Amino acid sequence: MIKMIKINRRIYGLGSLFSLVIGIGIYLFFRNSNMLLFELIPKLAYFKDIYIPINRSFYSSMLLFNLPDALWFLSGILFLRFIWFYKLKEQNVYLFCFYLMGAVFEISQLSINIPGTFDILDLLFMGIVAFVEGLLYKKIFIERKKDEKRK
Repeated sequence: MIKMIKINRRIYGLGSLFSLVIGIGIYLFFRNSNMLLFELIPKLAYFKDIYIPINRSFYSSMLLFNLPDALWFLSGILFLRFIWFYKLKEQNVYLFCFYLMGAVFEISQLSINIPGTFDILDLLFMGIVAFVEGLLYKKIFIERKKDEKRK
């Protein structure tokens, strides 16, 4: 039982890292270098050479603009679950605060004082990611744990 919990915890840690790397990869390979992010953090010269242009459509825009944010959000959720894996109460408090911070950050971009562009699809994608991850977590870990206690 304890060995399985350690394996599951490691999966959450690796999942957090993996979703973060994929989100960053989308920015580095598929987004042009004239973004505010790359003004703050200079893009490596190497990545300018391997930029892969994508024809603009509704779906490619979601891939380029909304998916990275959702993956970063997922990375944060998985990381918090990784840290607080054994303490459900603390985990829930930190996750609620993280969800709230993500929503506030995105909504605050409506203000001209906050850099970035507000996008309702970012909120939608973040909500979908949080909902699906929560359902999977509940189904895989919480219900399995209850079933094992009943046996």
